[in-house]
Amino acid sequence: VPDGPPEPSLESDSEIDYTQLRDHLKAGEWELADNEHRRLLIILAGEDAYDRGWVYFTEVALIPVKDMNTLDTLWSFYSDGRFGFRVQRKLWIAKKRQWDKFFKSIDWTFGENDTYRKWPEGFDWDKGKNAAKGHLPLTNALRGTQLFNAIMEHPAFVPAVDPNKPKKEGVGGGFGYGGAMTPAGDTDRSKEYWAEEKVKSETRGVFGGSANGKSAATQINEAAEKFFKFVKKPKWMK
Repeated sequence: VPDGPPEPSLESDSEIDYTQLRDHLKAGEWELADNEHRRLLIILAGEDAYDRGWVYFTEVALIPVKDMNTLDTLWSFYSDGRFGFRVQRKLWIAKKRQWDKFFKSIDWTFGENDTYRKWPEGFDWDKGKNAAKGHLPLTNALRGTQLFNAIMEHPAFVPAVDPNKPKKEGVGGGFGYGGAMTPAGDTDRSKEYWAEEKVKSETRGVFGGSANGKSAATQINEAAEKFFKFVKKPKWMK
């Protein structure tokens, strides 16, 4: 009788061989596993990403759900549920999608000023499973939040939505305006966000009065229209 659950299957819709990643994770070779994980993500993201040597956030959508699930399942299985994208996403949402708090919780920053750890020497690979929950993989340590946002909202990780209930979480990156990010499919939060921005513009002149003859409120409405080109426009905006 085998001990414990069976090892994850190495499924792929892109003819990717996950054997090396599995073997590194199984052996507790965390830095080698992270390097292999990064290499595979670049391959999965397409020829442009491969030629460039890194993944642009819009290319995340090209990665098949099956392959994303395989990557995540391998990290989770061999870390006893401590690492992987789903673990990171759960922690990210628990921190209300606030990147600074999230990065601190997974030990990607340190000190009173939340200084980012340098890669790779700033990370203590020897901690292994004793590292902070969600610490690995280090996909986004150097690439800002757009890439991470796209991964966290990949269809492989967004919970299924009951079609009979209002949509709570969306698929995709998000439209940034004035440094703010809103989840692309979260129409309830998007409505709240744009309403707040309109109030700010009218009461405090967030956009500095007018631009090109347009009022701040008009600019807000146009920005909202641009945002909803990426998602299904909610009833409140029709």
